[in-house]
Amino acid sequence: MKVGIVSFTDPRPTAYAEERENYIREHHNSLKHYLIDKGFEVVDPMKEIKGEGGLFGLRTTQEVESAGQILKRDSADCLVLGLWHWTEPQLPLSLVRSTGLPVLLFAEADPTWAGSVCVSAVGASLWEAGISLNHHRVLGDKEEVVRWARGVLSLQRLRKSSLLLWGGSYCLRMEHLQDDIPYLKTFLVGDILSEDQYMLIKRAEEIEDTNPGRIDNFLRWLEENGTRIEYDGKMLTPQILRKQIALYLASKDRLEELKEENIIGVSIKCQPELSEEYGVDACSLPAFLPFGEDSEGKRMPIATVCEGDIKGLLTCALLEGLQPSTPALFGDLKFISDEYIIISNCGASSLFYASFSNSAKDTLPYLTIAPQCQGRGGGAFGYDGKEGILTVARLTRIDGEYVMQLGIGKALPMGEEIKKNILWGNTWPHIAIDLGINRKKLIQMVGANHLCALKGDFLAEMKFACEEAGIKVWEYGSL
Repeated sequence: MKVGIVSFTDPRPTAYAEERENYIREHHNSLKHYLIDKGFEVVDPMKEIKGEGGLFGLRTTQEVESAGQILKRDSADCLVLGLWHWTEPQLPLSLVRSTGLPVLLFAEADPTWAGSVCVSAVGASLWEAGISLNHHRVLGDKEEVVRWARGVLSLQRLRKSSLLLWGGSYCLRMEHLQDDIPYLKTFLVGDILSEDQYMLIKRAEEIEDTNPGRIDNFLRWLEENGTRIEYDGKMLTPQILRKQIALYLASKDRLEELKEENIIGVSIKCQPELSEEYGVDACSLPAFLPFGEDSEGKRMPIATVCEGDIKGLLTCALLEGLQPSTPALFGDLKFISDEYIIISNCGASSLFYASFSNSAKDTLPYLTIAPQCQGRGGGAFGYDGKEGILTVARLTRIDGEYVMQLGIGKALPMGEEIKKNILWGNTWPHIAIDLGINRKKLIQMVGANHLCALKGDFLAEMKFACEEAGIKVWEYGSL
């Protein structure tokens, strides 16, 4: 994903000032290199259009048209406008109109030059023209530009990508898991595909029959890296675990077959078709797909949820776009108190949150595969969540209007005082999080029985993404 950056200057023939042009050039390049240093790929049309020396900023309609063509050619995904001194607002307005990109207006908070005047005039002109109504304005704060860029680029990534629902939606007749897919595709996601879970069963059975060595290697990898496996001879047997591993390997194979669809997140419905009818739950998918390594090598984590939860999957995909090597956490809101909540998914969630690492040697020693408490057969992939700061989020819909519920939480130590009362689903992964909101308030506002999270504080980035998408934000701690 790429950030475009373009700067403007005063187009009037009598307005030329070498000092001003040097100022614009210096600050344009400073912002550009700041973004590069933060890991962004930058599309900068200025040198190609203006060459070296002289007037640096864009000042004619022809130059604006050329900048738009370069931004499109080089696939910029958002646009920062450098408004360091005065320009005629119609020039940046024309560029914004021609590119259709999310836009940030930037100037230094410098009384020497008229950056504040220019930002306010251009912003007002965009509103007046009905263009980029959700544009953002910043004076001097480059870190705010970084957070904005992360947020809107994650949104743009989602808009250009696909999600896949294995088994569709509406698991166990949970109305809130469904959504208006055609409408979502108009503003939030590129596509949402759906196919039957038999696509995985067929491939899993082929792996068991024709390539069982892949399963053997996976089991050996688990054991060599310190995973504890607790067979009970009934719910979890070696044969059942092999089927779970085969389902995971089948999901990888199917995603490789569909790689041209640019799938960045998946859901496995599981209940009741796999857990009851097929007789083996699919917990291996939400454990290992959103993790950076398996027995076959390093891999890019992919957002994974259960039960056809469309809004949960959208939330996880948006979170992962903020820091693509870090998987998102997905799970059930299992317990609420005044001091903390517990997120504990039905059998598995991203193993990353056992250690905050995508490395098997760092993570698998914390993993225990033990009998599930529901379904006909299968193991749960359990661990205690690691302490740290998390961004907790959940997209919900209230009477047709989308709301993103957001908060910063602190994952707490999973000590005996917390664990002693966990009976149902005690083999699941558990993470206790202090969200800074009491039980009475949280239970009134929470928008689903599933929540999502990402390691780190990305509250501002999520707000920027939601602002650009036109989604309201409710903060847990502010209510």
